[in-house]
Amino acid sequence: MRHAEIGKLDKSQATHVWDVAEYCRRTGINKAEERRLIRVLGRFASSHELQMNIVRPQTRIR
Repeated sequence: MRHAEIGKLDKSQATHVWDVAEYCRRTGINKAEERRLIRVLGRFASSHELQMNIVRPQTRIR
C-alpha cells in the first residue's frame, strides 16, 4: 500500500459510498429488500448501484 497525500488526490472522481442498511432506513425500504441488497452488493455500495438494484413494486395503470 502506498502513502497518498490527501491534498493531491483528484476529488472529481470521488464517489459517496453508503452503508446499505443506513440507505434503506433513510429511504424507507423494507427489511426483506435490505437483506437482498446486502446479499447482492455487500455492506457498502454507491448510491447509483443501490438505485439500480432496488426492486420497486409495479404501479397499476387504470
